[in-house]
Amino acid sequence: MKRRLSANGNSWHLYLNKPLAQFLGITKDEYTVLLKIKNKVLYVTKVANADIQSYENRLCKKLIRRSSGYGLNIPAPLLEMLEIDPEIDEIEFNIEDDVLTIKKAS
Repeated sequence: MKRRLSANGNSWHLYLNKPLAQFLGITKDEYTVLLKIKNKVLYVTKVANADIQSYENRLCKKLIRRSSGYGLNIPAPLLEMLEIDPEIDEIEFNIEDDVLTIKKAS
C-alpha cells in the first residue's frame, strides 16, 4: 500500500487502522514495537511486554493510540537513513508474517 506520512512535531506519523495493527499482533495492552533498518527498508515488529528487557539496547517505540487505530512516529533521522523526503515522497508499506515493512515508494 502507498501512503503519505503526516507531520507530527519533529517527526512524521504513519497511521495504522485497527485491522492493520491486528495483523502485527498489536493489542491495547501490548503496543511496543522494535524498529530495524536494513537495505533502506524499515522493519517494524511487535515486542511482547514480557520480552521488553531483552531489547534494552535496541530502538523500541510505543505506538500512539489514535481514534480506532495506532500511530507510529518516525523520527526524521530514520527517514534520512531510508532516503525518504516525507514532504515529497510517498512510502510503500506491507505487512507479512507479523512484520511491517516501510520503504520509499517507487
